[in-house]
Amino acid sequence: MRSHRPPAIACCVLMLCSLSAAEVLVDDSGVRTSLAGPGAPKHIIGLQRHLQTISLNTGVKTYGVSYTVATDPEKPEVAIPGEGYIGMPRPVSCNWYAGGFFDLQLNGETIGGTPISSLTGRSSGDRGTVDFVFDTPLSLIRIRFVALDGGDCLFAQVLLEPKQEITSVQVLTRCYPSAYVSNSERRVLTPTRDLLQGERADLDLPSEWWTLYYDRVYDAGFAGPTQRGVGPCAMLWLPDQTQSAGFTVGGYGTESAFTLEPSLREFRFVFLDYAGTPNADAQADLQARGARLLEELSGFSFTDPVIAEWPLEEKRAEVARVLATMPQEQDAAAQYERWSEELDAQLALLRSEPAGSIEAEAEAARIINEWEQGLPMLRLNALLSRI
Repeated sequence: MRSHRPPAIACCVLMLCSLSAAEVLVDDSGVRTSLAGPGAPKHIIGLQRHLQTISLNTGVKTYGVSYTVATDPEKPEVAIPGEGYIGMPRPVSCNWYAGGFFDLQLNGETIGGTPISSLTGRSSGDRGTVDFVFDTPLSLIRIRFVALDGGDCLFAQVLLEPKQEITSVQVLTRCYPSAYVSNSERRVLTPTRDLLQGERADLDLPSEWWTLYYDRVYDAGFAGPTQRGVGPCAMLWLPDQTQSAGFTVGGYGTESAFTLEPSLREFRFVFLDYAGTPNADAQADLQARGARLLEELSGFSFTDPVIAEWPLEEKRAEVARVLATMPQEQDAAAQYERWSEELDAQLALLRSEPAGSIEAEAEAARIINEWEQGLPMLRLNALLSRI
């Protein structure tokens, strides 16, 4: 489901597969609609449900993230999440929950009630990217997921461009580790302790900045009466962006709450799905690489490098050489000069913002796309002018 889109944001999807070899395969299901029937959350039964999933295949693992909401024809300006609105159906639906694993709340209210402005996926350079953009009364928001070629994890960024004062930021995550079962023994491992089912934890942020959610009974490959175990899942975050983090180890699912620093405009996470991996191997892997992942997340550039590093001066010189053979093409020359000036401004803004800029990146993407689309005709006209 798509509502009206701010033009600059919407255009970002049009570009960039032609600018570099695609290393991460991106698959977009498109928007699928169906009537919510029995089995759906009660408050959406009878309403039209909209689902779109974009998958990123790194060659090692495929992560799929989805947007799913219902709509009421009498209130088309409102999105109605079922259990959630941002889900992760791949690699498996039960770890980071396909029905809603990620919820952003600003000033105590979920952003899920605002219809999405755009949901786009693309491959560029060594990465695949999925962008969820919401334009709420409080802020323009981009939730970006990035998978790297050959990688096994999913990097996530929340980027805010506020319109009003933001006094609180919270992220809630939800998982059902290894299987949808309640006859089990859930656990959550942190860098310093192993928490039992039913225990409440308020994490010590300087020492506890990752969590591994697993099930001691339904380990990977274990076959129960109705379910098989698929393996655990994990997440990691930046402690210096976080005021508090906590959860109760649930007997079915576990919801974790992260209260973030509201003076910041950007927040970062890493999600891992260890589907197919036994608990012991996943624990050993995360304990061995946790510090390295934290360092990588801290320095990770979420801005699309193909846009940020686009060689404007080189491209401008190329166009000048082509136009020099066609002095009559005044309109084309003026158009490329306008694009050059606009790109100068947008790329300068994008490069000056360490966390990135939602509008500057989208506007730069739009101009680069139009620039590249116009070049073949410009070259053809130059060739014909010499005949």
